[in-house]
Amino acid sequence: MEQISYPSGSQTITFISWKHNQDINIRIDNQNKMKTSMIVTSILGNNNKILILNRSLSTKSMQNKWAGISGYMEPGEDLLSRALIEINEETKIDKHELILSDILEQISVQIKTDINFLIQPFYFLSTTQNVILNWEHTKYRWINAIEIDMYEFVPRFEEILKICFNKG
Repeated sequence: MEQISYPSGSQTITFISWKHNQDINIRIDNQNKMKTSMIVTSILGNNNKILILNRSLSTKSMQNKWAGISGYMEPGEDLLSRALIEINEETKIDKHELILSDILEQISVQIKTDINFLIQPFYFLSTTQNVILNWEHTKYRWINAIEIDMYEFVPRFEEILKICFNKG
């Protein structure tokens, strides 16, 4: 059984076999009652461009910010399966139109004093730029590296984009 550990504050969170379990929302710091939620974020590349999506006002957080394709883990799922589900739900791009290019290092984003997101980024190459959005996004763009500064992104997404652009 493979164990993946991630240091977070004064404790280490261990995920076994990359599977979500019912304890994924973990109290890291009992004094501050901080909750950590696991999220996957997928970045799609095509012809030296990367897909970004503008979050709608109907989403729970980060409205009108640009982001990748993201979703919360659900019980019994592995990270890659959740990423592929989210890609299809949010863009209608099928898994057969994707090649997994890289699994990036997990990052942590603290949103409020009591909420922390542990994000697992995936970088896929897409054979298509045809996107059909669902309710979570109002518009999309395929951008190149020099356009990054033109957008307001969700926290730490610009950092992920730069890593993906450097991979080619």
